[in-house]
Amino acid sequence: MDNRAGEMQVLVEVADRGSFSAAGRSLRLSPSAVSKIVARIEARLGVRLLVRSTRALVLTAEGEAYV
Repeated sequence: MDNRAGEMQVLVEVADRGSFSAAGRSLRLSPSAVSKIVARIEARLGVRLLVRSTRALVLTAEGEAYV
């Protein structure tokens, strides 16, 4: 996915589902592809949108505002 609307859709799925794996299943993408898309958005914006832990993904304040 190289378009920004598609990237936004990925980020919204991650936020809604709480994991890269669940978002990937929903979008028919690998968890790795989902992670790379989110990282690309973060790099472009220069902010962290998600706090990643081994148990959960949580939107940062910036992530909530962006979504």
